[in-house]
Amino acid sequence: MSDLKVPYLPENMPFNGEQKQWLGGFLAGLHTRLLVKEEGTTAQQAAAPAIKPLTIIYGSQTGNAQTVAEEAADLAAQYGLTASVVDMDDISLAELAKVERLLVVTSTYGEGEMPDNAQALWDAINEQDAPKFSNTFYSVLSLGDTNYDDFCLAGIQWDQRLEALGATRIVERVDCDIDFEDQASQWTAEVLPDIATKGSVVESVQPVKVKGATKPKSKYTRKNPLQAELITKKALTKAGSSKETFHYEFSLGDSGEVYEAGDALNVIPVNRTELVEELLALFDASGKEVIPYKGESLSLLHIFSEEVEIRIPSKEFIAELAIRSGDKQLSKLVNGETDQLNDFLWGKDTIDLLVLFPQAQFSVAEFINLTKPLAPRAYSISSSIKQHNNEVHLTIGNVRYHSNDRDHNGVCSTFLSDQAEIGDKVKCYFAPNSHFAVPTDPTAPMIMVGPGTGIAPFRAFLEERLATGAEGENWLIFGDRNSKTDFIYQEEIEAMQASGLIAKLDLAFSRDQQQKIYVQDRMLEHGEQLFAWLEKGGYFFICGDALYMAKDVEKALHSIIEMHGNMTPDEAVQYVAKLKKQKRYVRDVY
Repeated sequence: MSDLKVPYLPENMPFNGEQKQWLGGFLAGLHTRLLVKEEGTTAQQAAAPAIKPLTIIYGSQTGNAQTVAEEAADLAAQYGLTASVVDMDDISLAELAKVERLLVVTSTYGEGEMPDNAQALWDAINEQDAPKFSNTFYSVLSLGDTNYDDFCLAGIQWDQRLEALGATRIVERVDCDIDFEDQASQWTAEVLPDIATKGSVVESVQPVKVKGATKPKSKYTRKNPLQAELITKKALTKAGSSKETFHYEFSLGDSGEVYEAGDALNVIPVNRTELVEELLALFDASGKEVIPYKGESLSLLHIFSEEVEIRIPSKEFIAELAIRSGDKQLSKLVNGETDQLNDFLWGKDTIDLLVLFPQAQFSVAEFINLTKPLAPRAYSISSSIKQHNNEVHLTIGNVRYHSNDRDHNGVCSTFLSDQAEIGDKVKCYFAPNSHFAVPTDPTAPMIMVGPGTGIAPFRAFLEERLATGAEGENWLIFGDRNSKTDFIYQEEIEAMQASGLIAKLDLAFSRDQQQKIYVQDRMLEHGEQLFAWLEKGGYFFICGDALYMAKDVEKALHSIIEMHGNMTPDEAVQYVAKLKKQKRYVRDVY
């Protein structure tokens, strides 16, 4: 009898879930061949090891859901599960309906929308003829932000739809706020041993094909951020501009961190000194007071500066303010139409509300319990590491306005412009964005629509194509308010155009003439050429404002496809859906 043992993969091997599954299948097959060779048995006689497949699908806009899914897959082997982590864009509904063990991890994008990579699968599963999931055991983890009205709506909808199609929920859905890590870990710890007891055991599983080398998982996270040195800070907008836009460069030092063009950098800010001082004054505190916070004893100054969100009021604080103030109008707004409450809150920060309702008394500890953790701010990276070795660049517009007799300042934008000095260490960590990336085909044309700071990732894309010698044509559509003051990166862009790197450049400065012109107007002017680029395999990218610009650009795109593709509105919708499925129409909007 052979002494050969079934191969075992140690838990600490530096592979992700898909790689482990592939390697496990490979070693199992090798084990079978060795048995055949040593004992003369047939392949049928050498039984394959028992396998419990687990499929984890994710819908992710900024990378958090993908990270959680991969971490769950890494732990799954401890429970005898063979996990596959699958982008929602990369699995068909027919394939999904065959899955016995299913975990869904999804964020909610914008005002209750599905992430871009989840939309097609969600549309398919919502069809009336969607297949039944009666053999599926599942659970859902939903990531969101309670400051939004439709908190975790995408996850809620997935949970309800799977149940309606006959799937069996094994662990109740968990809805996570921005401070999601602990809840996600608890969900994973509960769901994996439970789902391991469900479903059948198979003798083999189709190995997941590894798509080339996978980037090693970073050791830097929100809880363990990279300390990146600020080495350059300069204003991009000129004197007289109605905006303030800055360019920042950070050194990655000896961290070993790398990134791809299209990724984002999460910056962990420090609350503005003046804001902290105003809040301390309202509580008649010095800041030296020691307060318990998350199991530690910290100074109040530190908590207000670095731990909690003191500018944007949480929903819990607003609701409690209405109760404690006894203000009938505020109570009516809190319990009434969301739009009316949002109109009232527009432009107001936490201090504005405390001043408006002084009768609502809070102790410091009570106030802190009603705040949210100070969240990192994600910014599209505006550099290629191939052009700027060991550096990462950001392009950020400042938020400033005057309201309620006070100056208001964006938390992170003005932290970097006003407080961070050259040589300071800034806490940050990378957020991969595998969808928003330079085409792998170096000959594919790129159409990039990025007004204002939306140009950031396209500066990175162009630098990447220059560094790699990609031959594909590049078309940049950029705009802002005034050309004299707001044409950021003008010299770089004009040099790229002169060299031929930018094959076509269209500019839209809305306030240079009486009738405002926007990027979507430039698209429509050159619609025939834009459609021709799409027809020859072009990629269409949008970066910038989600509320207005991105919607107007998509509307213009549909009009162009209808007109120059001789299509009906429904056919244009299908054309765009196909582009999205092929990852040739992608957005980085906020």
